[in-house]
Amino acid sequence: MPRKDPYRRHVRRRVAPIITALVIWLGTSPLTTPAQENDGAVPETSTLHLTLADAIRIALSDNRSLQESGYALERQAYTLEATLSDFDITYRPTSQVITTDGNDLVQGGLTVEKKFQTGITAAVTPGVSWSENTSTGEIAMSLSIPLLRGLGRDPTLDGVRSARFSLRSAERSAYTGKVTTVLSTVSALYDVLQQRELVSLSRFQIDQLAGHAAMARMKEKVGLASPIDVYRAEIRLKDAESALATAQKSLRNAEDNLKLLLALPIEKPVSVSAPLDVTPVHLDAKTAVKISLENRIELVQKEDELREAERRAEIARHNLLPRMDLVVDYRRYSLSDTFEEISDFGEERWGLSLTGTTDLARKKERFSYRQSLVNVESARLSYTVKKDEIITGVRRQLEALREALERVHIKQEQIRQAEGKLALSKIKFAYGMAGNFDVIEAETELQRGRVDLLSSKIDYIEGTYTLRAVLGTLVERPEG
Repeated sequence: MPRKDPYRRHVRRRVAPIITALVIWLGTSPLTTPAQENDGAVPETSTLHLTLADAIRIALSDNRSLQESGYALERQAYTLEATLSDFDITYRPTSQVITTDGNDLVQGGLTVEKKFQTGITAAVTPGVSWSENTSTGEIAMSLSIPLLRGLGRDPTLDGVRSARFSLRSAERSAYTGKVTTVLSTVSALYDVLQQRELVSLSRFQIDQLAGHAAMARMKEKVGLASPIDVYRAEIRLKDAESALATAQKSLRNAEDNLKLLLALPIEKPVSVSAPLDVTPVHLDAKTAVKISLENRIELVQKEDELREAERRAEIARHNLLPRMDLVVDYRRYSLSDTFEEISDFGEERWGLSLTGTTDLARKKERFSYRQSLVNVESARLSYTVKKDEIITGVRRQLEALREALERVHIKQEQIRQAEGKLALSKIKFAYGMAGNFDVIEAETELQRGRVDLLSSKIDYIEGTYTLRAVLGTLVERPEG
């Protein structure tokens, strides 16, 4: 049996304790990431620091989609004002010049008209006319009263109520846009946090693997490691460098997405912070459904749509009536050979007329009425479907939160196991009982577990915001 080389034994006795000490020191050094190491550094003055509350506040005030919703709301408000103006007093001046066979006739007047919400229209028209032979002055008053179609506040105010419904719908749409924006902002900000943590973890893993590779090369020179240990460490190091490049690209994309939501310049550097503590939500499904049905604005919108459809059906039924209007005219006037003598209005004339026009078959009106009845049933069905969707959404979100919380607990337990495995691997490696493969594998599992834990925590935190959204309590609803 060959004797062992005394030189090799000498090298092992002198070098092995040094290497073992280095390995233990590297393995037991605090697991700090570059981001944590730089916490005390002085930040750049040009960097915008955002907390979660800051980001939500900026999004609600500057988000471009919300600004467009505000413009749509303003347009609907102007539409309502324009519709209400139909009931204002209107002033319409009139004038004309007529030439017939060399005789000129000049006429001028002013019609003052007022439409009332009952459908009655009153008008007063003072006017004068002048020709070479005769001058006329008059004050005409008229009253148009619908007897069948068009009589009453409901048909007369149809346009106003439709405009008010459109305005209410625009307001609810703007509110829904705010809820969506808040959820998108929360998701975007936590995405930045997660990607930055991935970058930090990748850098930390590169540092660890670079140390393993250097140590493997040192040990190979003195015969304490094989070339496969060096190759293994270097291959894992290249994998970590590739993962770092991917994480950095994802981080840039996440930051750009957040800046777009907040309407910030793309070139503006930002840093974000948000709580990562997991606070369990204790809410039973029955209570959650009750809160949601009381607060969800989508259900309010469906109720309003049903009432609007029923109102439109009543208008369509009213429009089946023929049009018949009673028109009362009264005129005081005077005729004179001179223009200066037309202001005594000594003559008067009364007029009473009954006008009406209709299509005897009224097919268009009948089809419109039947269509409105179908719209009512469709709106009623849509309300029921939306109610069921809300109930289902609440229950699913509660279940998703419970599953996310379980994943957090599972990942925490996996990290504890990975830490134990890593400690054991380091001890075995330090005493030559295992190669660096076990240490590298244990460190990789630990880093993967930390990434998974962070992802699970973020999923749960975002889920709490989603739960508030499905409960209708995420954004405060405006009055009314």
